[in-house]
Amino acid sequence: MTIWKYEESKETHRLVKIYKEDHGEGEYMGDLDEESIKKMILEIKPDIDIVQAYGTLAYFGMLPILVMKKS
Repeated sequence: MTIWKYEESKETHRLVKIYKEDHGEGEYMGDLDEESIKKMILEIKPDIDIVQAYGTLAYFGMLPILVMKKS
């Protein structure tokens, strides 16, 4: 699956969007297999439900991940 990753970081949170198609934002990550994509998602947010997250990306073509920063 071809993957693009967009990130923005604010004082309180980090937002990462992973796309299956080029939406004009983000960095091309390559043509990745399922395991590589799951590993990348878990590196961003280790406590995410990886089956649901990967399923969302595969079905909808986009996965937004919000990571709250601890103060």
